[in-house]
Amino acid sequence: MTVLSPTRLITLVACLAASVASVVVVAAEASTSAAAPRIERVVTLGDSYSSGTGIHRNASDYDDHGPAAQTFAPSTRIGNSDCSRELDETPGPRLAARLGVESVFVACAGAVVADIANQVEVAAIPGNGAGTLVTMTIGGNDLRTVRGENWPETLVRCITSAGCDGSADNQIANLAELRTELIEVYAAIGERYPRIAVRVLGYPRLMQSDRWCEGVTGFSRSEADWVDEQVDRFNAQILLATRVAAARTGADITFVSVVEQFDNHGACRFWQRDRYVNDAVFGDTLKRSVTADGEVREHWDDGPLTISGASFHPSSKGYDAYFDALAASVATVPGVALSR
Repeated sequence: MTVLSPTRLITLVACLAASVASVVVVAAEASTSAAAPRIERVVTLGDSYSSGTGIHRNASDYDDHGPAAQTFAPSTRIGNSDCSRELDETPGPRLAARLGVESVFVACAGAVVADIANQVEVAAIPGNGAGTLVTMTIGGNDLRTVRGENWPETLVRCITSAGCDGSADNQIANLAELRTELIEVYAAIGERYPRIAVRVLGYPRLMQSDRWCEGVTGFSRSEADWVDEQVDRFNAQILLATRVAAARTGADITFVSVVEQFDNHGACRFWQRDRYVNDAVFGDTLKRSVTADGEVREHWDDGPLTISGASFHPSSKGYDAYFDALAASVATVPGVALSR
């Protein structure tokens, strides 16, 4: 047996220690890389609160109205015939620009939960979702009252009639059903893309009355408070749905509340500058239709009393608030390596 001198033994031990340290560092780096891939693209899915509706009063001022081919057939439908897309001021594209990564924008005004599957196909998310951050709002267009009206119709009813908050027929009737549908949608994304990061943004309290609701014609304080209570109830169901889907799939599916960012900036504020949510707005609108032979036609309405889709949607300041909430939720996720 060869006996090493003390000097050679020390040298050998030092070399072995260095080799082990190198292996540990490489393994740690590989593990970190596997656990937290850098964000390479930001995908924006969802409804009008993600598309940017509300930034402009006129439909003609938006960057994009979505492809007509994805309007009519159930297999390709991603929302309304007018998507009202703002491609740079909305949270997803702004985050992508800050990170210097690709922005994939699919959100469309009028989208319902059933449209998300088509939106995911259009987004063409690669692989197992590693490096992809999805942001979305969805579900608001699926709400139904006891009388069968959707949420925008209910808001109009509150404007045009007194005491809408006291009517049993105006209460939201499908929250439990909608929660189940949201769980399935979120879980489908997590199961297909196990390495994806999903940020489901909540809806803001629309009114936020003080002593009165001066900013919204036709709304009393009690009606305004009732509207905000319904938003809180719905957000609670969205939160629960994200948690169930995350537990079921193991994917990073997280609810992001925007209540704090919109605090004291609802449509009830007296001064327009203080509102992050629009009151009823008048402006031109666009709708598309398709003829029997497949020709898509555009129909513009710019009458003086035409109600704009911007009504009761975030203003530009509201989308700034949405961006702040999204950026904070991404920046604080443990282990996520953001490209700067």
